[in-house]
Amino acid sequence: MGMREVTVYATKKVARMLAAAIGKETLRGQVEEAVWVPAKLKPEGQPIKSGTKIVAYCHGMFLLPGEKTLCVVVGCAKPITSDAWISAALKAEADAMQLDHQAQIAEFEARIQRKKQQNEASFSSTPAMDKDKNVADAYLAMEHFSQRPVLTAARLLPSLPRAAKFPQPTSGDPEKLARAAIAAIAASGWPPSRDGNYVGILPGAAARRAQGLVSWTPHTGLPSYPEVRWAVQRRLPVALRNPRSEQMGKPKFDTVIQPAQDSVQVQGFDPESTNLKDALDELQLDQTDLRSRVDDVRKDVEGQGFEAIAWFQPYHVWTEGTWGIYFDARKLDDLALSFLDDFRSQRVHGSHSLAALLAFGLTYTHELFHARVEAALSWQELNAQQPRHLRYMERVYQARRETPEWLEEALANWSAWNWFKPRGIQAVVACMSSNPEGLDRVVETSLDLSPPGYQEWRLGHRSGTWRTFANQLSTGNPRTAAPGIPLPLESVLIGPLPHALPHALPYDFLPADIPLRFVGPGVIADRLQSHPATFNVPPRRELERALRHFRHSLDAASGKGGHQKWTGPDQRAFILPTRDPVSTGVFKTFLHHVGIDKATYVRQIRPNL
Repeated sequence: MGMREVTVYATKKVARMLAAAIGKETLRGQVEEAVWVPAKLKPEGQPIKSGTKIVAYCHGMFLLPGEKTLCVVVGCAKPITSDAWISAALKAEADAMQLDHQAQIAEFEARIQRKKQQNEASFSSTPAMDKDKNVADAYLAMEHFSQRPVLTAARLLPSLPRAAKFPQPTSGDPEKLARAAIAAIAASGWPPSRDGNYVGILPGAAARRAQGLVSWTPHTGLPSYPEVRWAVQRRLPVALRNPRSEQMGKPKFDTVIQPAQDSVQVQGFDPESTNLKDALDELQLDQTDLRSRVDDVRKDVEGQGFEAIAWFQPYHVWTEGTWGIYFDARKLDDLALSFLDDFRSQRVHGSHSLAALLAFGLTYTHELFHARVEAALSWQELNAQQPRHLRYMERVYQARRETPEWLEEALANWSAWNWFKPRGIQAVVACMSSNPEGLDRVVETSLDLSPPGYQEWRLGHRSGTWRTFANQLSTGNPRTAAPGIPLPLESVLIGPLPHALPHALPYDFLPADIPLRFVGPGVIADRLQSHPATFNVPPRRELERALRHFRHSLDAASGKGGHQKWTGPDQRAFILPTRDPVSTGVFKTFLHHVGIDKATYVRQIRPNL
């Protein structure tokens, strides 16, 4: 990170004169002046004398709007963690730049030395040439001064985090802080964050003219789904149900459950990643009442499809705190037990971990397809500036319920099969089982054991199915108008077949964009909620307990509105939004604030809360 020992000179006036001589816009000049300012580097509660040495620590470096000005965060307290606000990649680039600069300096000094030797050889033959030698030496000295390589931060600019400054309210009101930060983000000219994560940095004291920083990574790719989703809510509120529901929407939910707000969000992940396998390694399912549980879950799946295990609540109908994918944790375990039973009948030597992987992976990708459908409808709504989702749900989805023409469920099941068959997942399951043909039959049987519509999942292999379905989304009509040919709209849902995953969409859709929650207890759910590879963020109440664990206290005066202020034993403050669950950005900032990583939190802190 870096540190600098600053020697205090005489008086505050002398420090200002020295800063002016050095350059008030330089880092050194500002540090020299800051040691006399109580709100900056001056030690609290004690006078300083000439000759006093004060240590200033670098906490981070940011590029400000306009991309011509650097902001260096300096404090008199040592950073909690060694990486603080400077990434490993930035450090590596800075080290490489320093080595290059040293090499340039060495080459430059060698060149100057050669010229000096040439001057000595050329002008030392007679005393009459002394005047010419002096002139040559003067030119060489000027060259040494003016052309010596200078190290600048220009090469680091693309790697620097972006930030915007804003005036910090002297009241310290978290709501005013949030509004000031939002205004700075809007005025910066940079695109918003891809995932909605913004990090605020505030000085220790809210003095007059104190400045705060808000930092984020601007998204420069295709329009992100979170931005599309929020644009629909802000610009086309008529597309949403009014009022939106705040309750869970699972029909026929007949198990004892815990409130949804107490469940933990799991990080959405690339269906072909190894995170899921890593989290489920060596898992052992509870086989109590095995036979009755397997029979019951097969009956449920036969009648309701994967919606007996999990369901998707679209944001068009549910509020911000309740939309997303929900899993019935107990039923998920039961589905895994049914796969174990199928392994025996198909002579597949598969572990509990493989059964859990199939149960969660197939169900998750099925529900993730429903989220992709809502994303496609949201994109169409923005382009047409007209509602699409509610019309489609009423005129197509509900009208074709439990019929062979129920294309959304057919294609959702096909997406589950398409998760299982690519090379990446096949390589994973090959290490966990024998008899790949038998395992294929197990998965096909599970997809066939479904209501009408779900059973037609093999239609996903046909490109015409996708075009027909995309037209249903666009028109709200289950049938193509005769004699017509469906419009070529399928790219709002898929890339080129046969892969048919969102590789070529006009917007950026990621599984992590969709909230994922478990309801009730379960072996698989517990593992996914407690493993660093799949744990995402804790509920707000848990984070409050974690703050108390680190000896933070709540400022009672800041409990109103959407934010709380928590102060630690070192007087550093942490601002906690009151929404539940907390965002990934808030959780990441909390980890940085207390100086731990996610694995430490999950394995050491969380069990003790």
